[in-house]
Amino acid sequence: MTEGCPVQHNTRSVTALKKALAVTLSFMVIEFVGGWLSNSLALMTDAVHMLVDSLTLVLSLVMIWIARRPRTERMSYGFYRAEILGAFGSGVLLWGLTGFIIYEAIDRMVAPPEVEASVVVGIGLCGLVANFISIRCLRPAKAESLNSEAAYINVFSDLLGSLAAVLAGVILWVTGWRLIDPLLTLGFAGLIVYSSWGFLKESVTILMQGTPRGVSLQDIYSSLKKIPGVLDAHDLHIWTLTSGKTALSVHLVSKLPEATLNQAYTLLKEKHEISDITIQVENPHTFVAEDEPQMQSQASKVRKARKIPLYQAARALSPDSLKMR
Repeated sequence: MTEGCPVQHNTRSVTALKKALAVTLSFMVIEFVGGWLSNSLALMTDAVHMLVDSLTLVLSLVMIWIARRPRTERMSYGFYRAEILGAFGSGVLLWGLTGFIIYEAIDRMVAPPEVEASVVVGIGLCGLVANFISIRCLRPAKAESLNSEAAYINVFSDLLGSLAAVLAGVILWVTGWRLIDPLLTLGFAGLIVYSSWGFLKESVTILMQGTPRGVSLQDIYSSLKKIPGVLDAHDLHIWTLTSGKTALSVHLVSKLPEATLNQAYTLLKEKHEISDITIQVENPHTFVAEDEPQMQSQASKVRKARKIPLYQAARALSPDSLKMR
């Protein structure tokens, strides 16, 4: 029972995350020092965001390691969801940082401090280079999992932060307008929220076992109903175990159970690319909806009176009992 099929991650992706982590940590220290020396909120903000990026990258690596662990008797599905929890944690951490950034920016708008523009521009440019290198490293891993996508988006939003710091420094250098630093910081905070909303929403959907993005419950229901011998389909549920691994369970009422089972499996695997499938085939002459056990005796009477299969008798008594759910 301790053996399982952990998620297979490309070694190149793990290496990419490690390289991005090394680059991000190095330039985070430079930006912290530069932000403190220049008194620039934009630069300090970018440095703090680099710290969050580093934590996100570490979290991504840790969650990949956990997800690779084999399933156990207690964790029968394995540890696939660890990556989704990692993505959700990254999003929450990022939004918490954004709230702090907004608070500091508004506070500085009341009394903008003096900022060393030349230091902001120089170190901001270094941050741009660092983030660009990290993004190049992470690009191969982006599409592999929601966790890797969260790490990529964190670093990409930090690239925008470095750009904001450079713009703030240049405008301050040329015009001396101190308000530009907190104003651009507020704009940067808005970009963080916008860029992270997608993967945060997706992680919540997966944790709530919602229907996966790009999957139509109605289309799959219709496909199953078209299989020869299938009279009805109910209790259809589709959810995501982890990135790239979709699960489905359904009950089919059929007069050709063996043929129906084989065709349904082939349809779901080849056409809809669903990997984890559970199908229960029910006899139309004996089936009654599971959530209506009291209907058994009444349906039997209707079946005898109308000379129809039991599932049709149950539907006649309660039209909603066999609807797709």
